[in-house]
Amino acid sequence: MKKTIFTLLLACIFASLHAQKTYFITSSDKVQLSVSEYGQGKPVVLLAGGPGMTAAYLEPIWKTVIGYRFVVPDQRTTGKSLLVKFDATTLSVDKYVEDVEVLRTRLKLPKITIVGHSWGGMLAIAYAAKYPDKVEKLVLLNSGGVTANFFTYFSDNIMMRLHEIDFEESKKADSTGLNQILTIWPGYFFSRERALATKSDLSASSIGQKYTEVSAAVSKDYAITSKARATSLKKYTAPVTIIQGRQDPVGESTAFETKELLPQTKIHFIEKCGHFPWLEKTPAVNNFFTLLKDELE
Repeated sequence: MKKTIFTLLLACIFASLHAQKTYFITSSDKVQLSVSEYGQGKPVVLLAGGPGMTAAYLEPIWKTVIGYRFVVPDQRTTGKSLLVKFDATTLSVDKYVEDVEVLRTRLKLPKITIVGHSWGGMLAIAYAAKYPDKVEKLVLLNSGGVTANFFTYFSDNIMMRLHEIDFEESKKADSTGLNQILTIWPGYFFSRERALATKSDLSASSIGQKYTEVSAAVSKDYAITSKARATSLKKYTAPVTIIQGRQDPVGESTAFETKELLPQTKIHFIEKCGHFPWLEKTPAVNNFFTLLKDELE
């Protein structure tokens, strides 16, 4: 039975998506942003990581967590949300925040529940800092921190887990940034076995336009805006939950930093688990979905 469940989850990864509803919204700077919806029930905005990863890898979440209407935007530069201009005016953290606000307005919701993974959690935090009265709840899945402090060790935590054979990927010619992800993929996992088993599901469609350039630009802006964001978050009083793998390269200190700035934060660590809990071995997968379902109720 466990093998069947895990096989089902793996089958979802980066598979073709079958949204029950897809539409476009127009950002404040006139970018056409694609949004897909899955499931029925209370609306939950689900934000993917990267920045620059397509939302397809989150499919196991909206297929497994029943009873919710997951609203999944293609963040700018990913999926069908394409950019023509790539510079500080289109790739700032505030632009991503305003995209979420345009989505909330389109949904006609006074407040939104946001589930964000990795960079998606950081975007959720940034949104809450600017629009504290528009958030019902934040659920941060293996999220980066409020500030950019974790940047100083995040890459080291990934690199120390890699084997020489992993670096062979980086020698292949590639202009999309996919090889960069393939190279470091095992560094995100507790189980190298699971990392290698899921690595083959990564493809060029897993990342958006100019992935490396976009990720670098947005990360730089996140660092620059850290102090102002931490100050603004003092106005945010709604619930916050962190669900994080104990061995996630973002580190435990990142979660504790968030709790220090937002004392209402609840933290759940999943043992023997890295950055993608739903892709690890069965015990971590089951624990992750139990925690996520409980926190959304």
